[in-house]
Amino acid sequence: EEERAGEAAFCEEGGEALQAWLIDVSADAITSALTELDRARTNVKKTANRQIRNPEQRAALRAVAFAWFQSHRPIVLSVAEPSLLADVSTAYQIIMDAAEKDSVKKTYLDAMASAKDALLKLRGQVIVAEGNPATDVAPDFSPLVGDELMRGILERRWDECMKCVAAHANLASIVMMGGLLEALFVARANKLANKSPLFKASTAPLDPKTRKPLDLRDWTLRPYLDVGHELEWITRSAKDVAAVLCEYRNYVHPEKERRHNIVLQAQDSVMLWGVTKSLVHQLLQSAK
Repeated sequence: EEERAGEAAFCEEGGEALQAWLIDVSADAITSALTELDRARTNVKKTANRQIRNPEQRAALRAVAFAWFQSHRPIVLSVAEPSLLADVSTAYQIIMDAAEKDSVKKTYLDAMASAKDALLKLRGQVIVAEGNPATDVAPDFSPLVGDELMRGILERRWDECMKCVAAHANLASIVMMGGLLEALFVARANKLANKSPLFKASTAPLDPKTRKPLDLRDWTLRPYLDVGHELEWITRSAKDVAAVLCEYRNYVHPEKERRHNIVLQAQDSVMLWGVTKSLVHQLLQSAK
């Protein structure tokens, strides 16, 4: 019995290790695809003509799409949400088909924008699948926040995020997530006795007039994400996906939602709640 139990435990541990490895390599594959896509987008935007006619340039664009289908997609396949994977592949197929003829730049740029958005969502889903130890129970915020009253506020904010996601109050949940994360980044910055690393970071926000780093009181979530990654508080993958949260959070302004014609879906708030939990855990770990 003990021997069989030991074998079962060994197999379970091996399975967990394999799953963790698959998730890691999948996240790397998506990051590589995003890098290739950004490089290709820059080259297309530099093209002076309305159409992409150069055979070498078209071949390079085909190669970007081919790399997704032949190199990256097979790696991601085992851990990816099928609908998200399909969205990515559809966008890349448009790029591949366009490269077979003298297609206009807009065709490529629109498809690349769709591919990037889908890849970021897919990477967010992969990050959530990492089995991160943060659950829907509010974590212990004490490594970041010493004040008991503030810890109580953060716990209530956590619970409100969870309730909004469950109720499909998608925009409200994302606004709440952004506020929670901002508060925790501020708390993480305040843990530093010497704050010079924040202001010396290459991604620190600058005053447009003086070109000097902004006062911490003027920092928003986006620069905190950039600097937090630079100081190794959070991972690159989490930072990049959280940038989507920053963008979606701005839809609290009705005119921006109307202009972009974006309707947030339940899958958006669920994915971003997973990313938020992962970021919270990373910030807590970095403070210990």
